[in-house]
Amino acid sequence: MTILVTGARGNVGHAVVDALVSAGQDVRAASRDATTLDVPDGVATVSADLERPETLDAALDGVGSVFLYTQRQGIDGFVKAAEAAGVRHVVLLSSGATLEPRSAQSRIAQLHRAVEEALIAASFGETLLNPGAFATNALGWRAGIADGVVRTAYPDSRSGAIHERDIADVAARILVDGSHVGAALPLSGPEPISFREQAAVLAEVLGRPLRVEELTPEQAAAQMTALGWPPEVPPEVLRAMERTTREPSVVTDVVRDVTGKAPRTFRQWAEDHRADFA
Repeated sequence: MTILVTGARGNVGHAVVDALVSAGQDVRAASRDATTLDVPDGVATVSADLERPETLDAALDGVGSVFLYTQRQGIDGFVKAAEAAGVRHVVLLSSGATLEPRSAQSRIAQLHRAVEEALIAASFGETLLNPGAFATNALGWRAGIADGVVRTAYPDSRSGAIHERDIADVAARILVDGSHVGAALPLSGPEPISFREQAAVLAEVLGRPLRVEELTPEQAAAQMTALGWPPEVPPEVLRAMERTTREPSVVTDVVRDVTGKAPRTFRQWAEDHRADFA
């Protein structure tokens, strides 16, 4: 049966499509506006929006499994449509915050947990992917890097930054073989790496010096808010960043356990995204 990939314009969703195509699967890529999708030859596209339930029946027709991004608005309608379509398995891109007791009351955790709970209560099987920090967060430094500087609060905050293709490879493997139903999988890169160390790697890969400029929490929060983050979220993120200057994020072996391959390093991510910083 067909595998539906929602959010196929996103970094992870696009990589899931690529991984499933490489595995020889019948893939349908979905986005709110399918005309904006850039997908491999032979991949069907469809416009689907959880907030417009009338778009879901066509998107889910003949679908056995779904890769789903977290979106609270419309999740109940999605569950109803997926059950009616006979979907057997949904793999959700959730957040590591739902597995972190100290983050349990954060808005980020509550948003993701609400979607997790809706899927857990559904008649189909679910697998929850719970990555921590994404390596793609470094793309937020592009404007500063053009001027030779990486601007961040807590430059010594250490996280197990994960390559989007490792998330995608895990998702694709599970979508293909139907494994890990009912599991919540904490995903990470191979090692904790600080923002300062990430900047050094980028400097080497890009072949130009980069200095690190430390922002105050207030400056960083203002930047996040200017980028469209809800105002209550930056303080939560910054508290987590401060904590990981003292307690590096936990890294896991889940990527290797599921895919049989070691997770990609931040250097590999930087080399893959060299052109994004040109």
